[in-house]
Amino acid sequence: MNSKFRHFIHLSTLGLGGVLVVAFVLSASTASALDPNSKDAQAIAQAVADRNDGDKQMARSVWTLTDSSGRNRERVLQMWSMDFAGGTKILMIYESPADVRNTGFLSVNYDDDNKDDDQWLYLPSLHKTTRIASANRSDSFLGTDLSYYDLNSKPNVDATDYKLLEFSVKVDGDDCWLLEATPKTEKEKKESGYLKRQVWISKKSLLPVQVKAWLAKGQKLKYIKFSEIKEINGIWTPHKFVVRTMKNEKVESTTTVKFTSIKFNQASVKDEDFSQRRLEKGL
Repeated sequence: MNSKFRHFIHLSTLGLGGVLVVAFVLSASTASALDPNSKDAQAIAQAVADRNDGDKQMARSVWTLTDSSGRNRERVLQMWSMDFAGGTKILMIYESPADVRNTGFLSVNYDDDNKDDDQWLYLPSLHKTTRIASANRSDSFLGTDLSYYDLNSKPNVDATDYKLLEFSVKVDGDDCWLLEATPKTEKEKKESGYLKRQVWISKKSLLPVQVKAWLAKGQKLKYIKFSEIKEINGIWTPHKFVVRTMKNEKVESTTTVKFTSIKFNQASVKDEDFSQRRLEKGL
């Protein structure tokens, strides 16, 4: 059994080895069996990693970007994901506004811990597809509070140290474990961009409901709050999350992601949808 978390938005993706943003949204899944009385941080992390994924997903989301002055910019994205024999594939394309329409992101996430995920960004204004180097995966994704790593990385459980900080803590009435995750390797630290993370994991759904992350650059903190968690065909799925970047106790920027549609097991999602040619075709 592979030791990586399943991504995102995948969003990311958002796991305990990473930040679990979109990854948990695009790869939300039915909770694995785990004793809610467990105090084994590694077992909790592995249970999250081993959950059964929802396959062939389609989603549409509205992203609102807010700067430190309170000014808002809105983006609408369409997303697709599916499993394959060696991992998971994800495609994201901007629907609006017009100036970013058809800007796209493609990722192929491998189950093999020794194989780097493949990521590409397409900018229609330049008619150019750029491969995202692993050294740049902690960079901001198109001005949002999410990084390329957040969007779709499947962190290696074995590359992270886990510690149980709280056995039982309530978040909006949901009983949670509070875990701390610290990268074991320089590679994991560099690619993620995080010194450490604290993650509140729901005992009921094995989904994160809150994340606090210490950024390696700029002495900043990143906070993520998941909400509107609902079951779709038995699959626990967050329909909204908010990401805030803070420095010196001041909010620098905020990204709010609201899913207007999420569907699983869609026959129209096919392997040929996850190629550079499809990425450059747009909507």
